[in-house]
Amino acid sequence: MALHSLSVTKFDNLLRSIDWSDTQLIKPKEERIKSIHQFTGNHYGVKTNDLNTPVNFLKLATDIFLRILAPRNPRCMITTKYSELKPTAATFQMAVNEIPERIGLARTLKRMVMEALFSVGFVKIGLHTTGTALGYEYGEPFVDIVTLDDIILDMSAKRMDLVQYIGNTYWLPFEKFMDTADLTKEARQKLSADDHELIGDHGEMRAESIGSDGNATEYEKRIKLRDVFISHEKVMMTYAVTGRTKLQDFKWEGPERGPYHVLGFTEVPGNLMPLAPIPTWRDLHELGNTLYRKLANQADDQKTVLGFGGADETDITNFKGASDGDGIPYHGAEPKTLTAGGVAQTTLAFWLSLKDVFAYFAGNLDSVGGLAAQTQTVGQDKLLSEAANAQMQDMTEATKDATEGVFESLAWYEWNDPIGDKVIQKKIPGTEMTIPVPWNAEAKMGEFDLFDMKIDVYAMQDDSPQTKLQKLDLIMQRYVGPYMPLIQAEGGRLDMVDLMRIVAKYTDFEELAEIIKWNDQAPDKMAGLPSGGSKGNTTTENIRRSIPSSSPQGNSQVLQQILSGGNPQPAQQASFNR
Repeated sequence: MALHSLSVTKFDNLLRSIDWSDTQLIKPKEERIKSIHQFTGNHYGVKTNDLNTPVNFLKLATDIFLRILAPRNPRCMITTKYSELKPTAATFQMAVNEIPERIGLARTLKRMVMEALFSVGFVKIGLHTTGTALGYEYGEPFVDIVTLDDIILDMSAKRMDLVQYIGNTYWLPFEKFMDTADLTKEARQKLSADDHELIGDHGEMRAESIGSDGNATEYEKRIKLRDVFISHEKVMMTYAVTGRTKLQDFKWEGPERGPYHVLGFTEVPGNLMPLAPIPTWRDLHELGNTLYRKLANQADDQKTVLGFGGADETDITNFKGASDGDGIPYHGAEPKTLTAGGVAQTTLAFWLSLKDVFAYFAGNLDSVGGLAAQTQTVGQDKLLSEAANAQMQDMTEATKDATEGVFESLAWYEWNDPIGDKVIQKKIPGTEMTIPVPWNAEAKMGEFDLFDMKIDVYAMQDDSPQTKLQKLDLIMQRYVGPYMPLIQAEGGRLDMVDLMRIVAKYTDFEELAEIIKWNDQAPDKMAGLPSGGSKGNTTTENIRRSIPSSSPQGNSQVLQQILSGGNPQPAQQASFNR
C-alpha cells in the first residue's frame, strides 16, 4: 500500500463538498424512507404508517421483480482471444466462480437490486487484509451493500462516471479499532467513541429508524468512520466523522473501477441520480389503498334491519324473540328488510381499473409474476410473458452489467493474490471424472488485462428444481420428440431409466422408483420402438373452434362495466363466465 499525503487545504475542500452533497441527498433519502414505509405497511417496526395498507401493491411488485432480476447463482465466464492462454482462462474461471458462495455474493446482489428498486444500489468491494507478502496485501475479498443512508456521493456531477469522489459511512467497535489501526499519536488523542444514532448528519431519518428506536443500548461502543475514494487522483482516504480527523490516505492500487459499484435503472437527463421504479408506482399504490379503505368503511357502515309497520310492541317483541320454526301470535303487517349503505359500485369499479393500471405500469405484472393465466392456452401465455419480460429487458441488462463489474473486481483480487495456492478440480469433458489442477502464481500465465469477463446470463435466473423440470419438459417437446427419428438414425436412443430418475429428483418424488419397474431389456426395447411411420390406415381430422377467451384484465373490464350500470356485449359476457 503506497501512502499518499492529501494536503490540509484539499482535505478541507473535500469536507465542505461532502457537506454540500449531503444536503442534496436529503430529499432522495426522505423519499426512500416514505417508499419503505409503504412497502412495510403498518404492522412492521416501531414507526409505522398511520393508515392501514390492506392491498400492498409495492410488496407484490417488489417480490416479483426481485425474483426476476436478482442473480440466484451468479457465475462468470472468462475467455481470452489468445489460444495459448485458454487453459489458464478455464482454470481462472473455476477459481473465480468459487468466490460467490464463499462470501455470500448472491445475497448481497439481491440487496443491491432491492436498493435500486427503491432508489439506487451501491456495493463496496475490497479485501479483508490478513497479511502482506511481496509488497502486496492478501486476504479474502468482500462485497458489502452500501445504502443511500451511508453513501457519500459527489452531487455536483451529472453522471456516475464523472463523480470526483464516492465513499461510505460505517461503524466499527471502538476498542478493537484503536488496538488494530495504524494511527498516529495525534490522531489517537482526538478519537473517542460515538453514540448510537438513527439520524443523518443533517437531521434526516435513516431506514433503520423504521424497525427500531434511537435509544439502543450497545454491547460495545463504536466509532463512526468514513471512507472516500477520490476517483481522478486514485486516492483512498479514511477519516473520523466526529471531529473530522483524517486517519489515513493512500494511493489506490486495486481494480481499475475502484471500490464502489452502482446499479440504477432509469437515467434522468442531466441528473446524477437515477429514477427508481418504486417511487413511480407509489402514487398508484397509495391511491389504491385510499380507495380500498373507503370501500372497507362503506362495507362496515352497511346496515340491514327489519321494519315493522302497524304492529304493537308485543308483536315486535314476539317476532324478535322467536327462533327459527317457532309459531308466534302476530297481528301486524309483514316486516320488511331495510338496507342502507354498502359498497358503492362506481368506487369498486374505479378501484378495479386502478388495479389494472398498476399492473400495466409495473410491466404487465400479472403475466410477469405468473399471478394468473392470461389466456386459455399455455402457448399464448408464454408469448405474453415473453413480451412482458421484454419491457424489463433494460433492467435485466443494467443488473447484468453491474454484476459483471463486481466479478471483474473479484477476479482482479483473485489474480493478484500473491500467496494464493489452491487446487481446482477440473472435470474431464464427457466423463464424471475430475483431475486436480494447481492454481497459484506459477499457473497464472499472461496478464490480467488479457482476459475478458462475461456473466453467464442463465445464472441470473431461477435455478430451482421446478424450473429445471420445466426446462426439461420444454426440451423434450421441442427437440427430443420431433427429432427422435433423426436421433435414432444416428444411433441415439432415449434412456427412459435416466429420464425417470431425473424427473423423480426434480419433483422430489422418490416413490416413482417404486411405481415403475424395469427389466434388463427395457432400455433396448424402448430404443427399438418405431417413432415414426404408420401402424395402419389412420385418419386425422383437425377441427378449429373459436371460443371466447378470458383474462384477468378482460374479466375486470366486464365487471367494471356491470358495476357502472353498463351492458357488456354477449361475447364479453360469455368470456366473463368462462
